[in-house]
Amino acid sequence: MIDPRQFALIHGEIDGELDNEQRAELARGLLADPEIRAVRDQLQRVSKAMEAFEEVEPPADLHASILAALPQRAPLRRRPSVAPPWVAPAWRYAALIAGVCVAGALLYQTVSGPGPAATDIAGTIAPAGAPMILDTASLANGPVSGHFSLYRDRAGLGLELEVRANGPVDVRIAGDGHTLEVNGLKSADQPGTAPTKVALPGFRGGETVELTFLMQGEEVGTATLRVPAGH
Repeated sequence: MIDPRQFALIHGEIDGELDNEQRAELARGLLADPEIRAVRDQLQRVSKAMEAFEEVEPPADLHASILAALPQRAPLRRRPSVAPPWVAPAWRYAALIAGVCVAGALLYQTVSGPGPAATDIAGTIAPAGAPMILDTASLANGPVSGHFSLYRDRAGLGLELEVRANGPVDVRIAGDGHTLEVNGLKSADQPGTAPTKVALPGFRGGETVELTFLMQGEEVGTATLRVPAGH
């Protein structure tokens, strides 16, 4: 069983809530422990499946039928004319029970309709249309450092590169028989510099993506990311 801290980091990554230090911490855990990678892959698959669910409306008569099925309480004798503030009227309890039942009916109808089995519904739900992070890697020492994410969105596979260096950085991206280069990456320390996103047309699931970082033509660092099978 993975450490709760790593589990929380996985949820934060899927929700896009991690800062640079937290992403680096998660990346170290992913590289060191196959179990952490397996848990993250599973949660990402579940999150993607949940995005495909469609909102449904409950039957029009569901609310009325639930209220009609509730037991009717006989009026209490010697009832004070003004109830104490902590005593909730009976209709509040009825409304609460009806609301819970309606929510349960919606969940049942959604899960039993087209989509994944109920056993696959767990984990964190990512916002609709948000990129799915497939793998991450980090460089902590050397002329180039930073954090790199392999993701899939509606357009396909892509890379997000956040580098830190004292000069322009080139990166060579290779995998699945494809090679492309991105030149002149700026350091994330410079004001107004956002992470660079690179589309990876032709790259497929089950392959590795090798990153080679160069400064002035000399190799200064490498990183490896993996595209899980089925992605």
